[in-house]
Amino acid sequence: MKIKKEFNWHNSSELTKNFCHLNLKLNNLILLDNLWKIVLKNRAKFWELDSVQGGTIFVKVKSSPARHELLLKEKEIIKELNKNFNKPWIKRILIK
Repeated sequence: MKIKKEFNWHNSSELTKNFCHLNLKLNNLILLDNLWKIVLKNRAKFWELDSVQGGTIFVKVKSSPARHELLLKEKEIIKELNKNFNKPWIKRILIK
């Protein structure tokens, strides 16, 4: 009988490396959720964070004018959000 190996790590340093990567992603998501409300102020109530995949933020918009404004200010918003992270990771904002 062959035992199937379920994990891809061999020692604690490999496990720590993987954990640190996941921890960094989780911290970025928590920070993004808080920054969204701070950076966007009143506009945040019209643009709701939906999900994140890679460097893309998916946003739900509440109205057509809010959609248009988001499209116009996308680059500015990305710049404002990214300056609060150690390493800029947000590349795009897409409307869902």
